[in-house]
Amino acid sequence: SLAFGIGANTAIFSIVNAVMLRSLPVEDPSRLVQIKQDRQGTLSNPVWEQIRNHTQVFSGTLAYCDQRFDLAGGGESQFAQGLWVSGDFFRVLGVVPMKGRVLGRYDDHRGAPALAVLSYSFWQRRFGGDPHIVGKTVRLNRLPFEIIGVTPPWFTGVNVDRGFDVALPIASEPLFHPDRSWLEERSTWWLTILGRLRPEEDSTRAAAGLKLLSPEIVRATLPADWDAKDQADYLKNSFTLSPASGGFSETGTQYRTALFTLMAIVALVLLIACANVANLLLARASARQREIAVRMAIGASRARIIRQLLTESLLLSLLGACGGFLLALAGSRLLIRLISTAANPINIDISPDLRVLGFTLAVTGLTALLFGLVPALRATRVELDQALKENARSAAQGSSRFNLGKVLIASQVALSLILLVGSGLFLGTLRNLLTIDLGFRTQHVLVIRADLEQSSVAKSRRVQVYGDILDRLRTVPGVVSASSSQIVPISRGAWGDTVLPEGFNPASPKERFAFFNRISPQYFKTLRTPLLIGRDFDAHDDLLSPKVMIINEAAALYFFGSLNIIGKTIGVNRSPDKSGGPDLYEVIGVVGNAKYLNIDEDPMRTVYLASAQDTAPSPSIGYEVRSSGPVEQLVPSIRKAIAQMNRDASLEFRNFETQVNDSLLQPRIVALLSTAFGILALILAMVGLYGVTSYTVARRKSEIGIRMALGEQRQSVTWLMLREVLVMLVVGLALGLITSLSAGRLVASLLYGIKPNDPVQLALAVLVLAAAATLAAYLPARRAARLDPMAALRQE
Repeated sequence: SLAFGIGANTAIFSIVNAVMLRSLPVEDPSRLVQIKQDRQGTLSNPVWEQIRNHTQVFSGTLAYCDQRFDLAGGGESQFAQGLWVSGDFFRVLGVVPMKGRVLGRYDDHRGAPALAVLSYSFWQRRFGGDPHIVGKTVRLNRLPFEIIGVTPPWFTGVNVDRGFDVALPIASEPLFHPDRSWLEERSTWWLTILGRLRPEEDSTRAAAGLKLLSPEIVRATLPADWDAKDQADYLKNSFTLSPASGGFSETGTQYRTALFTLMAIVALVLLIACANVANLLLARASARQREIAVRMAIGASRARIIRQLLTESLLLSLLGACGGFLLALAGSRLLIRLISTAANPINIDISPDLRVLGFTLAVTGLTALLFGLVPALRATRVELDQALKENARSAAQGSSRFNLGKVLIASQVALSLILLVGSGLFLGTLRNLLTIDLGFRTQHVLVIRADLEQSSVAKSRRVQVYGDILDRLRTVPGVVSASSSQIVPISRGAWGDTVLPEGFNPASPKERFAFFNRISPQYFKTLRTPLLIGRDFDAHDDLLSPKVMIINEAAALYFFGSLNIIGKTIGVNRSPDKSGGPDLYEVIGVVGNAKYLNIDEDPMRTVYLASAQDTAPSPSIGYEVRSSGPVEQLVPSIRKAIAQMNRDASLEFRNFETQVNDSLLQPRIVALLSTAFGILALILAMVGLYGVTSYTVARRKSEIGIRMALGEQRQSVTWLMLREVLVMLVVGLALGLITSLSAGRLVASLLYGIKPNDPVQLALAVLVLAAAATLAAYLPARRAARLDPMAALRQE
């Protein structure tokens, strides 16, 4: 019991410590702060350059951006986790190279040589620890970069979830985006900026100094293509600071509520385990009354006896902690594997540190006090003359009705009910998410991401090349239908903008907001999204034809109040490289609502534009292929088909069903773990009830023998034993229900389609716990009814 309780707490705390509490392994991490523009966490490169050149409140500043780089020379991609870093990145963090040198400020300027710094793990994994690695070349997105150094093993970057494989200077970004570099973009936010406080400065004084520079920086970085109102809002921005000693963790942000919920759950499990052990120690103390009386009679003080009993409890707790620590090591690694996916690999360092060891020891000591102190106090409250008499057992035990044990059992029942209710709610949430109508069908759909960034295809020919590849995919044997899209649903990608629907008068810009996607004909057919009215895009919707769009039901009802809107017009903001008013699109169809970003989202207002009418096509595109069989069987044929059309395309394959299922990791893990801990709590409660009832039977054996000798029926004896248990059960269920109703709102953000006070879940949890508890108590009660009265009296 203790090993499971302590181990579960240590396992969850290990992850909380890794993603929320542990400091970065860099020089004096406590003096690192993140620079934000109001609530904006990432900033543009022009803003970064202004901060780098004009802030004197820091001893150093750095900027970085996570980026995946393709190691393959074409065909299916092989990704490396990379970083774009500023020239002072390694200096500010205090990272000294293990081999060669790291990047410096002189390496980070426009036109600088293409240089790279490798991480230790990537050097070992990719290059086998080649001792002559400095000066060699690594190809990223088919571009050659000279390797100038390797970082030490302890440095894995500032993102605690992923680490990094290779770091490149920010100035090399135009090599990857030759059409449109982000370096000059004033409205492309992609860089995270950190500063190191001067030794004599604190964050308050540094923030005040940065605020004085804010007007100058925002004026110098004002986006020229924004309208007057947006420019006025931008000029109001100022800079703020937030602590950055622990680095950054998407896992810590995404799973924050879930982790704290799991911490509460495992704490309840530990309390139930403590109540179980306390009950056992109460019974053990009763059996040791004569021993304790002898010790006290020959001079041992009550404090000395209590200290001895607490030492025994602490030893028991330490033994449980040893087993729990081993369970925690395996459990935390298993949990990391559960939240890691092929598309989003998680690599968190959960190795034990002093904080984890201190937590385990603190829990161990607290546990020993929780289950050991009260039994120790109770055991020393004995009447020496009665306890030392040879036949005083009945008298000593008759005065006690084991009231404390009953309180502990009622508490166990209450805590177990809370966990069972929680697991029911989380299972209900997962069931609702798994059965929700997504607006599309994920089965037998293969998603391919094709990237032409480093190919020889000119920007003006991308639309044609994308269309040719799509036509070729439709001829692959086993393909039922195929389509392309700029954004694949539930892929963490998004594109939003404001629209100007005909006759719609919004009260604020937010009411004009909609999500966008560019799609090919047959997109809705491939994903099985119903077309409610109008028509789909076809081959005639190209650059020479009038601009058209399809919107979803939510957008139609919100903007026009009806689905009969064929022929209506909606204005869309022009591209930044164009001038004039918005582009006008004619609505040609309305489709059913489909999930866009997340499965648990409310229907989003969504606008679909024709891929063939794209005047500024992206260098990458997604293809959706519906198969007549398992999608994995199509991969070789599709890889060959695309290679025949364009050998330079970098390809990434994903099962659409797997992609959508991966988005449910958090509710699935919470449901799985809460159910597992709920079952564990139920078992512990059953063991506790069984133990207390068995002890009661043993303690009252002579009474039962006398009752049966005087003619009492077996059913009456069984009821006599069950009656006290049922009272404890009712009290515990009442307390558990009240607490569950009160605590339900704390987990409301993790629920979907179910209320915290759902009567069905409450009733089901009560029935399950009541049935299990009754069964656990009935077994020893039935054994009591089968006692031989003569044998019981003879033993007495």
